[in-house]
Formats: sequence, structure tokens, C-alpha cells
Amino acid sequence: MTAVVHRRGRNAFIIGAAAVVVAYGIAEARPVLSVVLLAGFLAVTTAPLVLWLKRRRVPTIFAVLAGLLVDAAAVTAVGLVLGGAIAELGARQELYRTRVDELITNTSAWLASYGIETSEEILPGLTSPGALVEALGATLKSLASVVSRLVLVLFVTAFMLVEATTLRSKIRRVLHDREELTAIRETMREVKGFLAVKLGTSIATGILVGFWCRYLNVDLALLWGVLAFLLNFIPTVGSIIAAIPPVILAFVIHGPATALAVAGGYTVVNAIIGSLLEPRLMGEALGLSPLVVFLSMLAWGYLLGPVGALLSGPLTMFLKNWLAHTEDLAWVAVLLGPAPEGSAAASTSDGTHGTPSLPLPPDAETSAGE
Repeated sequence: MTAVVHRRGRNAFIIGAAAVVVAYGIAEARPVLSVVLLAGFLAVTTAPLVLWLKRRRVPTIFAVLAGLLVDAAAVTAVGLVLGGAIAELGARQELYRTRVDELITNTSAWLASYGIETSEEILPGLTSPGALVEALGATLKSLASVVSRLVLVLFVTAFMLVEATTLRSKIRRVLHDREELTAIRETMREVKGFLAVKLGTSIATGILVGFWCRYLNVDLALLWGVLAFLLNFIPTVGSIIAAIPPVILAFVIHGPATALAVAGGYTVVNAIIGSLLEPRLMGEALGLSPLVVFLSMLAWGYLLGPVGALLSGPLTMFLKNWLAHTEDLAWVAVLLGPAPEGSAAASTSDGTHGTPSLPLPPDAETSAGE
């Protein structure tokens, strides 16, 4: 068993070193990869439509054009919302600054009545009331710059959709091992299932949240709906991040009661869709550890910018499922996944209690047997 542990440590070191090299390459290729990943996401979500049309004997060119029209409409809609939000944010920036100044003054006076003196050291972030507005504007401009490359993204998406119509036959010609074919099919099936469920639940989340913010008269309600739709692709933490800006804006403009109402609406929507609906549709097979979700969002965001952060869920899901179908790296997929159900009281086959064993590579099993 000691030999197995040493081998795992050696493999982990090699994997870590290789991951650093790959990460550096990804960061250097960010301008290209961000476009390719966005195009790939659009192609994967549109491919079922294209393949459905192909099965009904629609010529490939027309099937691909139909898919591109859907993609162009979706990306254009997001771009228009972001552009409108940037314009409205610029027009109302002074109002937001004034309201934040008033809140800081009133809060300082209230604290002073209890003998608590405030200063820039105590409230470093609040003493610059425009910081939040400027940060939000910078984020929106960064996302809009990605969307502005619509022509290039759609151009790449078109070629991907054409390839999607022949990809299955190409894979069959390259791979003759039935187990490898089964592993690839299983990985693609699970990732496509994840994206299909996430797309549907994200649309529902965005619509409900947008209408709720509109009902409470929160500024930029359409933007918050689109933001909830986009960030819902990040499991667990995405919905929390999406709720922060509208809650803060509602507090600044309307006060704590409206802010609590907005937060309550987000909580109810995410509880129903994220905690009840998604697990029923998706099952537990595609689960990720909450810590892995958060760290993957930071890592992909650092490497690829806003596109990497938004697609961190699908990217990590694909990586996890690919690793799960390898012999020597399947244990990494186990570490990326959630804790096994009832792991605290899990029993091994010989009746002892402990955590489930990680899959061993063939050479490790031989060493353990010796």
C-alpha cells in the first residue's frame, strides 16, 4: 500500500506540473480561446436543432443557417441589453453617487449617536461611492467587448456546426476500441445533458428574476434577468453572485425593505429551480464539489476572462467526465466530485468503516496485491 501512495504522490506532482504549463499556454492564447469557447458553447447548444433538421433531410447549408440565425438572435439580444445597461448606467451615475453619499452620511450620523466614530480607515470602500458603479460599468464593458466580436464568433460557430454533422462518423473511423467509443459517447452525453438542463433552468431563472426586479421597480431589471441567466451556468455560486448587484442597487435607491424583497425573490427562485428542479432533471452524476465550483470559476476567469468565468461550469464538467473515463486519472475526477452520499458512515466491503477508496491504476493494483 505504501508503494501505491508514493505512486499517487508522484503522479500528482507530474499532473500539477503539466497543469501549470497548460494553464500558461491557455492564458497566453486567451484572445483566441475566448472566441473559440464562446463559439463552441453556441455550437453545442444549437447542434441538436441542426441535427434534427438534417434528419428531416434539410440540406446541411440550410440547417446550419437556421442554427446560426438562432445563435445570432441570442447573442444580439444579450449585446443590446448590455449596451442599453451601459448607457443607462452612465446616464444615472450621478444619481447613484448622490444616493450612496446620502447613505454614508446618514449611517455615519446614526453611528455617531451611539458614540461610534467612522473614518476612511473604518469604511475604506464606502468613502469612494463611485467605486461600485465604476466596477459594474467596467464589467459590463468587458462583457460587451466579447459580444461585439459577434461576426467572428458566428463564423467559427458555423464551421463547428458543419463539423457536427460529420463528427460522429469521423470519431468511429479514428477510434476502433469499443470501450473508448463508449467513454466518449458517455462523456458527450453527460455534458450535453448538463448544458440542456442548465440552458432551460437558466432561461426560467432569468425570466422570473427579471420580472421580479421589474415589479419592485429596481433599475436595470432587464440586465439583472440576463445576468441571472448567464451566471446560472456557474453551479452553486453563480446565482449568489447574480443577486448581489440588484440587492445593493435596490438598497441604494429604495432602501432596506426593497433590498430584502429582492433578496427574498432570488432566494425563492433559486431554491425552487436550483435546489428542487435541477437535481430532479440532472441527477447526481454530474455533481461537482462546491469548493471545486468556486475555485474553477476563479481559475477559468483568471485564465480566460469573463468567458472563462461564465463557462467554468461546463468546462470543469467536461474535464471531470473526461478524467473519469481514464485509467490513471480517474481518482482526480473523484476528488472533483461531491462527497459520496452517506460517506461519513460508508462501509467498505470487508465491513470496516471509512471513506470509499479511490480507483487505482492497474500497476498500482498490482503493487498493492504484492
